[in-house]
Amino acid sequence: MAVRYRREDSTYYEQRRIGNQVIELGMNLYDETDGGRTSAWNIYLTIFNKKKDMYTNMDKKIITGKNPIATALAAREMFYNVEAYLLAHELVRGHYDKVKIFCTWVDNRRRNAYYHVLHRMGYDWGTIDNEKCIMKIYKAEDINPEVFD
Repeated sequence: MAVRYRREDSTYYEQRRIGNQVIELGMNLYDETDGGRTSAWNIYLTIFNKKKDMYTNMDKKIITGKNPIATALAAREMFYNVEAYLLAHELVRGHYDKVKIFCTWVDNRRRNAYYHVLHRMGYDWGTIDNEKCIMKIYKAEDINPEVFD
């Protein structure tokens, strides 16, 4: 499935079905700074058992993946797709001069897992609103627009 943009909450996302679950990985606009020239995007990963759970009571559902290997592989591929699509649409088209992509966590187990994966992709420790996060900053001048054509 291709990356999509949801205008009502400024989110780039991709969904896939793995077994009887739906996995959604996305990046939503968290904040704009520097007069709208820098944007911060939050990474999220959600797994749903039933399609109806995607639309009702999303914040109250606590669901874990039943296929951890397939979920991890799909999430990694989806991450690359969503990140590239976000950069192509926000940096290359000139909407922003800088894009910060960051990840926060609920507990230390997740923090360690997120850092283990994201550190290999060039992400490192940073802060957003005085909270520790794992982040990477992209600048428009460092992006080669021909890659996204």
